[in-house]
Amino acid sequence: ACHTELAVLTVDEAHCISQWGQDFRPSYVRILSFIRRLPRRPVVAAFTATATERVREDILSSLALERPYITVTGFDRENLYFGVRRVRDKKEQIRRYLEEHREDSGIIYCATRKGVDELYLYLENAGFSVGRYHAGMGGDARKNSQEDFIYDRIRVMIATNAFGMGIDKSNVRFVLHYNMPQS
Repeated sequence: ACHTELAVLTVDEAHCISQWGQDFRPSYVRILSFIRRLPRRPVVAAFTATATERVREDILSSLALERPYITVTGFDRENLYFGVRRVRDKKEQIRRYLEEHREDSGIIYCATRKGVDELYLYLENAGFSVGRYHAGMGGDARKNSQEDFIYDRIRVMIATNAFGMGIDKSNVRFVLHYNMPQS
């Protein structure tokens, strides 16, 4: 049993309680049971910059928040650009984009492991500093690839959407979706 009294328990990246977060951060599923083992329930604060209405409901429910104060500040950020392009040759379009942004760090998301592997080989053979990340890789390979990206040993990460949750990297300059994401 836990004997420490906490005044506040803060959950950062609280969206990991919902959707794919449980696969990436399984410990988030155990937060409520941890809170219930404390001698006195502390104030619980949950923060995220990525919460749809459904995810907000999951956070409220999963943490059993009592009389929550909810603030949604909006999603429009002047420094971000969103665009959708219809192209004939996606690999070539991405190759040209990377050529124009060779010094920038970024993430390219693919819908499948196979897509990650194919794009990775294509861009690596084209001479780009790329890594890959997906569930089909071994744990050490994923960890090494993630660290290479975080510590700028590679410029571009090609990954399924399991990658990116909780990445603390200040110099990510672009995120490209090779396939249209479902949400």
